[in-house]
Amino acid sequence: MKSLMSVKLALKKFAGKNEAFLVPILKFLLTFLALHRINKELGFMPRLASAPITLIIALAGSFLPLNLTIVIIGFIIIGHMYYLSLECAIVVFALFLVLYLLYFRFASKDSIAGILTPLSFVWHVPYVMPVSMGLVGTPSSMVSVGCGVIIYQVLHYIAGNAEELSSGTDASKLGQFKMIIDAILSNKAMIVYAAAFAATVLVVYLIRRLPIKYCWLIAIGVGELTLLFVTVIGNAALSAGISVGGLLVGIIVSAVLNVILQYFLFDLNYNRIERVQFEDDEYYYYVKAVPKNDFVENESKPKKKTVRRIPAEAVKRQEQPVREKEVSSARPVREDKERPVRPVQREIGRSQVERTAAAVRNANASKGPLGLSGGRPAGEGRRRMEQRAAEHNNVNNQ
Repeated sequence: MKSLMSVKLALKKFAGKNEAFLVPILKFLLTFLALHRINKELGFMPRLASAPITLIIALAGSFLPLNLTIVIIGFIIIGHMYYLSLECAIVVFALFLVLYLLYFRFASKDSIAGILTPLSFVWHVPYVMPVSMGLVGTPSSMVSVGCGVIIYQVLHYIAGNAEELSSGTDASKLGQFKMIIDAILSNKAMIVYAAAFAATVLVVYLIRRLPIKYCWLIAIGVGELTLLFVTVIGNAALSAGISVGGLLVGIIVSAVLNVILQYFLFDLNYNRIERVQFEDDEYYYYVKAVPKNDFVENESKPKKKTVRRIPAEAVKRQEQPVREKEVSSARPVREDKERPVRPVQREIGRSQVERTAAAVRNANASKGPLGLSGGRPAGEGRRRMEQRAAEHNNVNNQ
């Protein structure tokens, strides 16, 4: 388990560092695979099916938004249909117009599903898409997955009946229109797949949003069972001709791939659930926090400790009292503190102190009785009063 966790963390770290390069590369590969399959099945126009045109469009798709890439792929398909017959081009254009209006109105953020759903049918793993989009998408993903199913089924029918559709005369133009439209509306497998995929996306989305333990794993299991039951019931009711054996194998492959997807996107540690309660001026909040396994794994890793061994002699040396000489050598005194004061400097300092004291005395003596400047010297009035009293006493004595 730890090795898988380390692989997961390494992949996440690599993808985070190189996202600016990985996203264009993946978009290029996706666009190239889609164009390669279209040219192989519907390569009616040799110029559009040539390798240089395919590479140029794939390179452009690596920098363009996926929604714009879907529109370009649609025009390439219409070009092949026009080379086959005008009737096929008109019917496919009208069908794409309706599907694009639905897609861009409800599921414009699920462009990846619009490309991968037809490719999953080509790769014989169509049952992966509804459960995956239910896990990572929204209820509007039903539209993108359903559009992918319809596009594949229509193009598969046209590719299988290309000779019959291209050999019509001018008198049978209306007959070809009717034949193509009837073939699209009477395609029972397309109806069964679209209904089963839409129901699976909705069920998986509702379950994985529940606040319960292992909600994604429960959603995968219930989604696979829903896909199985709806497809079997629809196949039996409409005689759609869907292989039950291929359905069972596809369900198993879908479950395995979606469990791997869940491990990389929603791997939680339910043994460390924490419940937090706080409030503000208007509400009380009750929060349940479930940590991710990669976060727990990072915290649970023991930190490397470096142990420094001290010899016994050094310990004994530290236990002994520190000598004064060692302190003086360890902490040298600054030069300005060691410099002695010269006698001349001392005399200068004393004279400055004496002058300052004399100035203070003179200033205090020049103040009047109330401490104001400009008065008579301190004690002059009292001396005069004493002199007058002495003179008066002399006069009385005489």
